[in-house]
Amino acid sequence: MPGEPATTPPGKRLKMKDLERATGVGREAIRFYIREGLLPEPERPAKNVAWYDPSFVERILFIKELQEKRYLPLHVIRKIVGDDAEPSRAEVDALLELDGRLFPQIGTSPRPSTREKVVEVARRLDVPEGEIRRFAEAGGIEIASGDGEEWLEEDSIALLELWAELRRVGFTSERGFDPEYLGLYISVIEWLAPRELRLFARGITGRVQGEEAVRMAERGIDLMNEIVGLLRKRKLLQLIAEGNVPSVDDADGPGRPARERPRGSGADARTRSP
Repeated sequence: MPGEPATTPPGKRLKMKDLERATGVGREAIRFYIREGLLPEPERPAKNVAWYDPSFVERILFIKELQEKRYLPLHVIRKIVGDDAEPSRAEVDALLELDGRLFPQIGTSPRPSTREKVVEVARRLDVPEGEIRRFAEAGGIEIASGDGEEWLEEDSIALLELWAELRRVGFTSERGFDPEYLGLYISVIEWLAPRELRLFARGITGRVQGEEAVRMAERGIDLMNEIVGLLRKRKLLQLIAEGNVPSVDDADGPGRPARERPRGSGADARTRSP
């Protein structure tokens, strides 16, 4: 587990200079990886003495590969190698093999352009630019800069089109529906998506490859979207039928059920027959 000292069996210990020689990575970079949680703490039997087991070599080379060949930033690499339940190298490779191969049809959508200026999207959808920026700050979309302009890519445009439709059907800021409202969904997705990927990687590693893995991933994403939507709809209808509005605060989170208000409490509670 990152942050905890590694226990190195006698006879298999490496010094920092051994790690540098084996990986081609300098000691300052290695120390940085340890501070950032990309590597565990080494065994430190005495002051100014640190021992590293051979797994450090493989892990450092893996981090180096993710940076140089996959062009992944450190915050993404940390999520891959810094989890308490660290995925195996084979599981990570299985997922990286899917990179760029899913949903190629998105790139040939009927939309006239794959990106559009923020100011043009705001005008077309009748959504204030300030609201679009708040949407980005909430983590719902990404605004890119280039050629002296601010741009939105296809997925962000599609999300804003749906947001504009929500506005049209009555989800207005006057009624409390601001871009920050989506933070609830974003936090749930941030919690759910990594766990979905981990389960998928465990299932396909060493069993499914190539086009079959691509087909499974694409259909799985679409089908799970439908399943999650139906589960959510069923729960909402159940709560409405019960006349119960759950009490939700910042302490509630994914995996913890919201606390329901006792039936019969509050000014708007229903009167139910025994």
